[in-house]
Amino acid sequence: MLVADPTVATSQGVGAHGVPAPGPVRPALPGTVDVAIVGAGCSGLATAIRLAEAEAEAETGAGAETGAGAGVGAGAEAGSAGAPTVLVLEGRSTPDPRSWCSWDDGSDPLPEARSASWDRWEVRTDHGTSTGTDPAHPYVLVRAADRREAAERRIAAGGHDTAGTVRVVGGAPVSTVVRTDDGCVVTSRLGTVRARQVLDARGPRCPDHVGAGRVLLHQRFVGHWVTADRPVFDTSTATLMDFTGQDAAGPVRFVYVLPVSPTEALVESTVFTPDAADPFDHEGHVAGYVGRRWGLRPDEWRVVDEERGCIPMTDAPARPDARWSAATAVVGTTRPSSGYGFARSNRHSAVVAQHLAAGTAVPPFVDGWRTRFLDAVFLRFLRDRPEQAAEAFRRLFALPGPLVVRFLSERSGLIDELRIVLALQKRPFLAALARTARDAVVRTRTDRDTIAQTQTQTQTQTRTRTRTRTRTRTRTDRDTAVRSGGRS
Repeated sequence: MLVADPTVATSQGVGAHGVPAPGPVRPALPGTVDVAIVGAGCSGLATAIRLAEAEAEAETGAGAETGAGAGVGAGAEAGSAGAPTVLVLEGRSTPDPRSWCSWDDGSDPLPEARSASWDRWEVRTDHGTSTGTDPAHPYVLVRAADRREAAERRIAAGGHDTAGTVRVVGGAPVSTVVRTDDGCVVTSRLGTVRARQVLDARGPRCPDHVGAGRVLLHQRFVGHWVTADRPVFDTSTATLMDFTGQDAAGPVRFVYVLPVSPTEALVESTVFTPDAADPFDHEGHVAGYVGRRWGLRPDEWRVVDEERGCIPMTDAPARPDARWSAATAVVGTTRPSSGYGFARSNRHSAVVAQHLAAGTAVPPFVDGWRTRFLDAVFLRFLRDRPEQAAEAFRRLFALPGPLVVRFLSERSGLIDELRIVLALQKRPFLAALARTARDAVVRTRTDRDTIAQTQTQTQTQTRTRTRTRTRTRTRTDRDTAVRSGGRS
């Protein structure tokens, strides 16, 4: 469905011909910057743009006293005051195949980068189709390559000073971030950079496992950008989930369709599975769906691009990579129950940029307790009752569009959430609620046992060290007495 920033693969379009590329040009990296951002995905670019805008506003305000642009471009390398220098390091050297989607809540700092939008959406099941609309908050598609171009245009349009202050470099995968007395040292394929602060904006990774009393599902997807020889796609409606013709047994699976023209669409196979290996045949799933829904023969359509990835769906607290402990990790912005993260990361980027500019600690992204509770219940429902998921989503999206959008974009109130709870199946969700409560007890006991075990280990280690010191002192005293007796 949506990608908050996972690692994905891409393939060359069908019929494309490879052309020998000229020798690589290795851009020179600055020796020192104020802020290094690892990853030019959704969070990384949004934060960089907000920092650039904050710098431009600060310079405009200071221009009346010090002259416009004073101090800008001197950067941290010269040790002067002025606008902070920002370096965004992106590992990919080729166009990014990813895409992001969400309902437009006005939080995107690069609204001009959107590729398409829809005022109407649907969820299709064998028992009926639910449709929704909210013209004030359309469903938008943003392709990563378009967003990167828009960000670079925005930075360049800020003038020579701003363009030199914020820089995006591709083909620079980062291997290590090491803390020093005055900041961090970032090592990438293109060289080493010293930074006062480092932001890890690479996005979520699917964990291998979670602790007792937690749920972990893997939202695995393969999306094919399809071009048809004849106009078959209805561009008025985005298909958020199509469960028709799916086997009720096994994990939740569906097809997601974004028609951008009568002959071009993103057709994506998605599965919510506890199996990290995901043996499901996504390519075959897409091919069968294209033929079944639009009646296209294999020779009437082709795949021109591909995106794939995994989004973690878990109620376990998001944890940064321990190997990158020196960096400030932007984690937890993907909503566990849905995988949506684009708008959430855009909103959080404003907070991140504010603290980076001020040189203060970046607070973690934390949902409110009601959101965490509802997500925990829904995740247990998806895990324990996957055969009833299609009906739950159909009922959810049968509610008024603005209500659904408020709920999915974390703008809902208690009355909204009560209406949603009452619309869903009662017995399976009550069972999921009971399981959530039992899991909370398990976590409490596990945490208490872990604390007790840690305290016991600490006490044992303390007693062992005490006994060792006592034996050492005893031997020393005995040896001293022997030596003293020998001298007398």
